[in-house]
Amino acid sequence: MSLQEWHDFGWLKPHATSLNELSNLLAIADRDIEDAETDGRVKP
Repeated sequence: MSLQEWHDFGWLKPHATSLNELSNLLAIADRDIEDAETDGRVKP
């Protein structure tokens, strides 16, 4: 099933993204990347 079909069925809706929302998502990505680079020990 294509994304066009999802749109045609009304399952996809447009979404206006704010600068704040994008900033929060990038902060989460930065945090996750930092967590992935650790050696598994708890940070002090």
